[in-house]
Amino acid sequence: MTNQTLISKIELIKTFRKKALEIDTKELQEKRKKFLDFLNIQEIEFPKVLEMYQTKDFTIYGKKQIAQYFHEYQFANTRNQLKSEIRAECDKLPFSNAIGLICDIVSSLMEKEIHFAVFYAEGQRSPHIIIYDFEELKKYSAFQRLKARAMFWRWIIPFRIQLLDQAIWDDDHYVPLEFAPHWKYGTPFNLLFEYVPTQEVENAISSS
Repeated sequence: MTNQTLISKIELIKTFRKKALEIDTKELQEKRKKFLDFLNIQEIEFPKVLEMYQTKDFTIYGKKQIAQYFHEYQFANTRNQLKSEIRAECDKLPFSNAIGLICDIVSSLMEKEIHFAVFYAEGQRSPHIIIYDFEELKKYSAFQRLKARAMFWRWIIPFRIQLLDQAIWDDDHYVPLEFAPHWKYGTPFNLLFEYVPTQEVENAISSS
C-alpha cells in the first residue's frame, strides 16, 4: 500500500466516522457496550471487532481489535462470528417476499422453543435472525460448523434453504455489529425483538 493510498483510506474512514456519529446516539453506544459484554461471556476467546465501510467501488477494512474495552473500539461496526452462532438472512428476494420467509422461520423457531433474536438495519434486504447459544457447535471444526448450520436451517425450512444467504454460515464471514451503524447502509443495526423460552430468561439479550 502506497503512502497516498494509505492517506486516502484514512481520510475516507474519517468521513465515514463523522457520518456515523450523526446517528450513533449514547443510547445505541450503551446498548452496544452491554451487548459486547454479553459476547465476551459467550466466548472463551474475546470476539474481534473492526471498522468496515462500503464505498461505490470497494470495501474499506479497518484493524481487527479484541472487543473487551469499549473506549478502544467505539467506531467498530462489524465483528467476527461466535463459534456458537447461527444466522439466517435472505438477500435473494424482494424485501416483501423476504419478510414472508423470515416470518416463517420465526414461527418455526418459536414452535420449537429455540431462543433467537431478530436484528435489522434500514436498507437491508431482510432482517437477520440470530441464534447465539448453540454450544454444541464449539466442539466442531470450522468446516463442520458450516455444514451443521446448513443442516439446521434445512430442518427449520425444508425445501427453501436455497433462498438464504449461505455465505454467512462460514466462521470467517464478518457480520454487522449489533447496535452499531451498519457498515454498508449507515443505519443502526437494531434489535427488533427477541424470543426467549421461559427457561432461558436469565440469558436474554434484551435484559442484559
